[in-house]
Amino acid sequence: MLQPRRHDDLHLYNSLTRRIEPFTPVVDRVASMYVCGITPYDVGHLGHALVAVIFDTLRRWLEFNAYEVRHIQNITDIDDDMVRKSHELGMSIAALTDRNQAIYVGEMDALNVQRPFAYPRVSETVPEIIAIVQTLIARGFAYQVGEHVFFDVARTPAFGTLAGVSGQALLDFRSDSMPAEPAELKRHPLDFLVWQPCADAGAMFESPWGLGRPGWHIECSAMALKALGPRIDIHGGGKDLRYPHHDSEIVQSESATGESPCVQIWMHNGTMRLDGVKMSKSLGNLVNVDELFAQGHTSNAIRLQMLATRYCEDRDFDAGELDRWEQSARLLERAAAARGGAPDGLRVQSRRVTFQDAMDDDLDTPRAIGVLLDIARELEAGTLAGDTGTATLIELGGVLGLRLRAE
Repeated sequence: MLQPRRHDDLHLYNSLTRRIEPFTPVVDRVASMYVCGITPYDVGHLGHALVAVIFDTLRRWLEFNAYEVRHIQNITDIDDDMVRKSHELGMSIAALTDRNQAIYVGEMDALNVQRPFAYPRVSETVPEIIAIVQTLIARGFAYQVGEHVFFDVARTPAFGTLAGVSGQALLDFRSDSMPAEPAELKRHPLDFLVWQPCADAGAMFESPWGLGRPGWHIECSAMALKALGPRIDIHGGGKDLRYPHHDSEIVQSESATGESPCVQIWMHNGTMRLDGVKMSKSLGNLVNVDELFAQGHTSNAIRLQMLATRYCEDRDFDAGELDRWEQSARLLERAAAARGGAPDGLRVQSRRVTFQDAMDDDLDTPRAIGVLLDIARELEAGTLAGDTGTATLIELGGVLGLRLRAE
């Protein structure tokens, strides 16, 4: 196995600044990464898998280059959908969470997605959430109305910067990720809940404001702060979370801790669509990972299809395209076991450099896949040395989460 080398060439697109920037971690050679995870009121789908595969690939590239990666992915087990679904099924929220999280983790294992360092749950972070809300109130960034507590956006004029909108555009903004809130209680229409009353079993907690549960946005601020501290290197998630979720995270986290920026680089992946419409549980236009495996598809082909498009771009699921990627996966698998040709003076090294340049260029996985396929074709043709070529193919394929090594 060729040894990874240290480098400082990685550049990533920062959704907040709208620029490609050099990756400069808060702590040298350590990368902290928080990725918004699932709300397990139902089983996952390819949209969830896309997030996991993209940030797993980023993690693998960081680890390949000798970074220690502290990777966290949350589980939102307390929210409106969890309460509704638990009532519909006659299950406790905890049992519903355990069941669907286990299904999700099993599917990610099958896709060769490395498990995060931790899967923090909202229900396990309520004391920390309450403490942050108390701090926000004490510092004048939040206000209480009965048993509700709202964040006061008038105190943070930069609110909306991540989404790139302000003023009337924020008031007019619509998203299927925006939760329903009691507008009549707010000082300003853009203020958002950080605590709300609740009487549902499994979702209510004692607080200074009565029995209740957190608002959605404060949950991620608290879980990220508890797991990784007040300054995070990379915060990832789907682009539909930029507003209101991530914009709200920024203002409440920085207001509570006094640390800015709370995130060095914000990374957002594009959406997974079916027939041009974003996959979502509410619409039911889903393709599930277990369905693809049941049809005989492999994790290598599924990952190749997902990574064949730049992470930040939207993409449509296409069954015929997945069949074609199965052929590419078989080529890579055959080449990893091929004899190759005679010694060639390390001709493969130029391919390694091209792969490295692609991955350092804001995770250009389509170009990186092209390098792997070139190596595979040359190995099969006998124009690339077998001893160095197959080792390189297996090693670089592993960066993309491909299983190419013979068992």
